[in-house]
Amino acid sequence: MTPLGKSGGLFQPLEMLLFKPLAPAGILLFVYSFAALLTCPLANLPFHDDWTYAWSVEHLLNTGELRILDWSVHYPFTQILWGTLFSLPFGFSFTALRASMAVLAWLGALALYGTLRELGRMRTESLIATLVLVANPVFFVLTFSFMTDVPFVSMSNIAFLFIVRGIRRRNSLNLWVGCGFAASAFFIRQIAIAIPGGLLFYVLLTPSCRTWKYVLPSITISTFVGLMPFVIGQVFGLTSQYAGRIWVVDHWLLHYDQAVTGVLRILMHTGLALIPISMPLIASLCGRRVFWGALAVLFLLAAWSVSFSGEILRPLEGMWQLNTLGRERHLLQGPPVPDFLPSWLNPPLFTLSLFSSAGIIVKVVDVMCARIERPLRLFVWYASIHFFLIMALWFFGRWGSDRYSMVLLAPFIVILASGHLRSTITLGGIAVLFSLSILVTWNETQTSRATAEAVAWLREKDIPLASIDAGYVFNGWNLYAHPENLPAGASPEKDVPRVTSLERKPYVIAASPIPGHRVLREYGWSIPFKSLQYKVYVLEQLPEQPNSKNEFDSRNGGAITFLRSVSLLM
Repeated sequence: MTPLGKSGGLFQPLEMLLFKPLAPAGILLFVYSFAALLTCPLANLPFHDDWTYAWSVEHLLNTGELRILDWSVHYPFTQILWGTLFSLPFGFSFTALRASMAVLAWLGALALYGTLRELGRMRTESLIATLVLVANPVFFVLTFSFMTDVPFVSMSNIAFLFIVRGIRRRNSLNLWVGCGFAASAFFIRQIAIAIPGGLLFYVLLTPSCRTWKYVLPSITISTFVGLMPFVIGQVFGLTSQYAGRIWVVDHWLLHYDQAVTGVLRILMHTGLALIPISMPLIASLCGRRVFWGALAVLFLLAAWSVSFSGEILRPLEGMWQLNTLGRERHLLQGPPVPDFLPSWLNPPLFTLSLFSSAGIIVKVVDVMCARIERPLRLFVWYASIHFFLIMALWFFGRWGSDRYSMVLLAPFIVILASGHLRSTITLGGIAVLFSLSILVTWNETQTSRATAEAVAWLREKDIPLASIDAGYVFNGWNLYAHPENLPAGASPEKDVPRVTSLERKPYVIAASPIPGHRVLREYGWSIPFKSLQYKVYVLEQLPEQPNSKNEFDSRNGGAITFLRSVSLLM
């Protein structure tokens, strides 16, 4: 008989029922709570494009009708219903919507942890691997918004938890439940077609899974998501942004020479995000020719890209900079202040990302060559389909953002997770990413708060919203989503500044002073641990000078084109 208190004794059931399930959930909850205390990210303010989807929640609460704003390129019904559920107790607010996304991110992180455990990873390794996703600056800052990125990744994680359980335990019920969550992910972002696509490839190419128990759920969900776009179009109609995506085909035909650069951008952003989990593997891969071969190919692609573009890719032009993550300051008029991280970091970070990407490629090759357990092939197919979808739909041009490749992080984390995760490199990398995430989230919240305070200050002086250019985000929410605030005869389709119009307004909320305007008020803050000042300015237009309108159009035309391109990628 095993003594009390020893492993296998009477305390073992208590440990299995309480400690094992609740420990990772509690740790992840602590991470989010700690971040919330430091950054106060649940402000009742719009963020980036999330006003587009928030409008649907507000409209559903007010009218009981489920509708999609014409500015949206997605049909995120699952996300809208989830946000509505959190808004029911106290009414619509961005605070409630942000809280709903934080909860869903937490559930998605737990699902990723559960998937890793289902695949035989140790508890510590599974938790550390999950923290690599949670601490990622892109994932973290978007967790506290109503954007579609994090809910899509989270719902996909939940779907794969049940799909893997179904495959590993040969349980068709789990497989059907996973397919149901895959459908829910599809009703957040339609690129979720990669889930049934990856599952179908896996089932058809795995001899032990070629039975109706596995094939029927795969074919059913694939058929369902394949038909849904036509059903959605008939029931809800196509938004102008969705219908206008033919421009992507035109871009491919006219700029096919940028394909190599596009592939490198995806690999660069993914490699950087996974450095804490990929770099510890490099030492074990250095003796393999496939690693050096993959690295050589990546450097050749980099040289090819430089020959086309004339410059090396710059990782810090993406979402790794304090004042570009979310691009909140870039969505205001006026050039932003210098970046938080120095530009000389670009070459070493790019080189580091190529080494990281080479390690990822080797692990993918190992999985496909069956050197590792077969269920991981499911994630290779899933990641591969997403990779081609990113290239086909978004092309990853210069206006691209590394948030579009965030969908690749979870499957690659599952593929890369191993005993190497206990290394100092992994833990140190997570600490660095988490620190940067905290700073970024705090800074973006400060930008939104300052903009909101500036608008409120002008409103106290009886300045109508239609006379204020408060940047893409606040103009979108105040004027496009609520056209009742526009002047008589104006329409959101062509009269919203920095969204659908170049029209100048008497009052501007800007990231820096603008020629032809005088400063009425400013809101400032500094970044902790560094003497870097950020400000938001309230400006009033001076009497117009000759030719000033033409200069304005020339100066801002490119910015508006950029914003409209970004809006198509929401």
